[in-house]
Amino acid sequence: MKRATIWSGIGLLTLTILYLIFLQKVLLGLTLTFLVTFYQLGMRLFVGNVIEPRLKLGQDWCWFKVSAGEQRPYRLLKVKKWKNYLPTYSPEKYDLRRHSLSQLVQTMVAAEFDHELMFALTYLPLVLIVPFGDPAIFVSTSVIVSLVELPFIILQRYNRTRLQKLLRRREGRQRMK
Repeated sequence: MKRATIWSGIGLLTLTILYLIFLQKVLLGLTLTFLVTFYQLGMRLFVGNVIEPRLKLGQDWCWFKVSAGEQRPYRLLKVKKWKNYLPTYSPEKYDLRRHSLSQLVQTMVAAEFDHELMFALTYLPLVLIVPFGDPAIFVSTSVIVSLVELPFIILQRYNRTRLQKLLRRREGRQRMK
């Protein structure tokens, strides 16, 4: 993702210079596309690497509690079948050999919040409709990219519920000893 962000930034810079020299509408469209791409990628890196490490989120906060009724849609969506196909940005954060179940649940809370924040921030480029017009570029990219976040939010909530049950069982067994 870092390379893609760098390359989109280089493309943005190059196209901006070309647009300023030639003032062609097609170059403006390409420049805006690269601007939005650079923003979307850079924002994700910023949220994941700058904001997330500073978060102090409680896994028991009501926002992060998964209701029993929430499990039904996950079964309908067959999350269990496709969850292993989603990429993980930092797989080492989810390694049970390095982290306790409680730490893993906390990581999932932070990851869910990251993806929810990214979902909301994908719509920030819509403010560029005012100076540049051409809403198609901004609306389509914002909607498409925000939809990419949904499977990751669903996955974090689905997996966290399962791990929290396991954690409660382990804690119950330890209390009984």
